[in-house]
Amino acid sequence: MEVYDYQIIANLLSGKGLARQKLAEIKGYLDSQGITYRVLELARRTPISQIPSDGRIIINKGVICIGGDGTVSETIGYVKKRNLDVPIIIVPTGTANFIAGLLGAREDLSPDRLLSGRGKNFDLGVYQCGAKTDYFLIGMGYGFEQRFLAIAKDTHKKLLGKLTYFASAFRELFRLKPINYRLKFDGKNLEVRAAMLVVLNFRPKLTAFLPLAVEEDVKYDDGALDVYLVEHKSFIHSFFGILLFHLMGKYTFGLVQRYRAKKVEIAADEPSASQVDGEMKGQLPVKISLIPAGISFLV
Repeated sequence: MEVYDYQIIANLLSGKGLARQKLAEIKGYLDSQGITYRVLELARRTPISQIPSDGRIIINKGVICIGGDGTVSETIGYVKKRNLDVPIIIVPTGTANFIAGLLGAREDLSPDRLLSGRGKNFDLGVYQCGAKTDYFLIGMGYGFEQRFLAIAKDTHKKLLGKLTYFASAFRELFRLKPINYRLKFDGKNLEVRAAMLVVLNFRPKLTAFLPLAVEEDVKYDDGALDVYLVEHKSFIHSFFGILLFHLMGKYTFGLVQRYRAKKVEIAADEPSASQVDGEMKGQLPVKISLIPAGISFLV
C-alpha cells in the first residue's frame, strides 16, 4: 500500500502554458516541507477520470489539480470514482477557468497559501449516459448552450481567450436549431420543442462583469437542480428568451420556463450531444441527479 499526503494532477496542455511552472513551484514547496506526494502529468489528452484504480494508493490530505475547466471536471471524476474523501485544490492554468472563478481559486497564490485554505462542500451533479456515470459542478446544456461552447475550439481559445465564448454565442444566436425534448423530473413528464435547455447546480458566470444572469437562488448547497428552457414558438421568441436569460436572469418576461427537481431524465428525437461543465460529452438520453455536499474544494 502506498500512502501520500497529496495527489497532483497536472495538465501540461492547458491553455495558458503555466502548468509546468506551477507544478515545479508546488513540488519545490512540498519537498522543502517534507510533504509526500505523487504526480500524474498529462502531456496528451487523457480522460483521467477513466484511469482504473488498483486500490493500492491512499491520499490523506488532498488532490491538487493544475489545469483548466476540463481538467477540473476530470479530477472530480477521478476523486469520486476512487472514493477519495479529500478536498480538491485548484491551480487554474486554463484559458477560461470558469470553475476556478466560481470557487475563487487564483493562479497567483503561493503554494503555502494555496494549501492553507479551508475545505468547503458543494452539491455534486451526477449524470448517466448509457453505462457511463460522470459528474458535474456547474451544469449541463443542450441546444444553444451546447453548440456555442462546441464551436469555441481550442485553437481559437488560445488566440482570443474568453472572447471566443462571446463571439461563438453571438454567432449561434442567429443560427438557432430547436430540438424536440422529452423530460421527466419528480413525477412530471414534459414534451417540448426548445431552442435552449439548461440544467444547473451552480449559478455560472463568464466573467466578473458578465455573469450568466440566472436567478440568484440557484445555489450549490440546496440539494436541487434548476432546469431552464426556452420553448421555440418562433425565432424572435427564442432569440429574446435566450438573450434575456443570459443578460437579465429572472427578468425574462415569461420567455424562459424554470423548474426545480431532485432528478431529471432527458431524451430527444434527434442526436444531441451534452455540454457538461463546458466540456462536450455523450449523446442523449441522460439521467441527472445530485449528491448533496458530494464534493469538497479547498477555498
